[in-house]
Amino acid sequence: MRRIGHALASLRWRLTLTFIALLLPLLVLLAGYQYVTLRASLISNRVGELQANLNSARRLITAKEKALGAATATTGTLALCRGHPALVARAVANAVSTVTGQTVQVAVYDSSLAEEAVAPVGASPPNLDANALQQVMTRGTRSGAEQITTGNGDQLVVGFPVAVGTGACGVVQLSASMTPITDVLNAEILLITAGGLVMVVLATVLGVVLTGRTLRPMRRLATTAEQLAAGDLAARSRLTPSRDEVGQLAGSFDHMADRIQEAFTAQQDSEAQVRRFIADASHELRTPLTALKGYIDVLRRGAGREPAALDAALEAMSNESERMRVLVLDLLTLARLDAQRETHPEEFDVNATVGALLNEGVPGMPAVVQRNFAPGPLFVRADRGAVSTIVRNLLVNACKYAHGAAQHWSTAVDAGWAKLEVRDEGPGIPATDLPHVFERFYRGEKTRAREEGGSGLGLSIVQGLARAQGGDVAIRSAEGVGTTVTVWLPLAPVPPPPPTD
Repeated sequence: MRRIGHALASLRWRLTLTFIALLLPLLVLLAGYQYVTLRASLISNRVGELQANLNSARRLITAKEKALGAATATTGTLALCRGHPALVARAVANAVSTVTGQTVQVAVYDSSLAEEAVAPVGASPPNLDANALQQVMTRGTRSGAEQITTGNGDQLVVGFPVAVGTGACGVVQLSASMTPITDVLNAEILLITAGGLVMVVLATVLGVVLTGRTLRPMRRLATTAEQLAAGDLAARSRLTPSRDEVGQLAGSFDHMADRIQEAFTAQQDSEAQVRRFIADASHELRTPLTALKGYIDVLRRGAGREPAALDAALEAMSNESERMRVLVLDLLTLARLDAQRETHPEEFDVNATVGALLNEGVPGMPAVVQRNFAPGPLFVRADRGAVSTIVRNLLVNACKYAHGAAQHWSTAVDAGWAKLEVRDEGPGIPATDLPHVFERFYRGEKTRAREEGGSGLGLSIVQGLARAQGGDVAIRSAEGVGTTVTVWLPLAPVPPPPPTD
């Protein structure tokens, strides 16, 4: 029972049973309509047969009258209206009874609706009510077929007028058993019931099969969802795309799975990057802290009593403190970039900003620093402090890694962007290191020593700040030729021209 209940609770069976529940009323309505239509048709046919029987009886009476001679040929059924109702009534009743083979009971009424004769002899046919008989007399048309229950079963009763001109002078009532009609209707009910049951069974089987095929993609989706829940992020339904709802659901599901996998991969990469960042930052901070602690220990042991040793220790401690200060500032800058803090863009001349920083200089400035700025002011819309940091970091990197090499600084408008470019004639960057120069804490093979290279955060900060302004940065280099770094910044909107008089 539990398995049956579980099966019936499935969407497959619920859809099938819903379909059957909708089908059953339609079958019942169709069966009822067919039953009513068949019954009306059978009764109409039977009434037509009774009318034909009456017409045959009239022709029989007429033929007998002609056979008796002209003297009596004028009697016929008109005698019912000419003073011989009983005689003619018996003739009509006997004639109809003879034509129908004693299967129809006949009752003849005169103009006063008094029963004049019945046939077969001794029969007790059911009687139409007085109103129905009166309407037959008045309208001169046959009555409607009525079903009257008697001791011998249901009877179909119809009254026909005995016409005289445009009126009637009597009524011939014919009644026949409803048994043949009832037998046909009962057989039809059995046939309809059996056919209905067969249709319900076939509809159930077909419904289960068709809904099973229709819901097969849903089961595929459920299996894929279970695989995803189990940790298999590469699982996909891979159903053939279609325009129906299931196809759209499958497409959306696979797209969602792709996004989940991308998000999970990005999260893993981010967590790995954070772990590397923390490890590298800890390592970089540990180095100057260890040096500071070492010098402090040396001073405690008495080295501070000698002025030369004291000055050397203090100088080294100052350098390590400065290195740590710069590293902490760089880390704070990267943290702000990761937090996507709000920037404060303004419009300013990038030529003036770059020129001022070059004039200010940094330690290790080369003798040759060429400037090829765009003519006139080149206004950008960006955070002035961020642009200053970008220029300073590029200048420090060029002076540190291309010591003494000539530098060429230029600005220009490039496809709707302000382009800032710095090129040095230094040793260049090895091809193996070039794809990683924007990674945090990355230092090439030639700059791994602390004395030769920095913390490896300069270009990472340049890239982060440029993208935070809506721009970007690119680098190209060749060993023995030099390195070129290009930064794109958004141009300031062009002000409208002043109105002319």
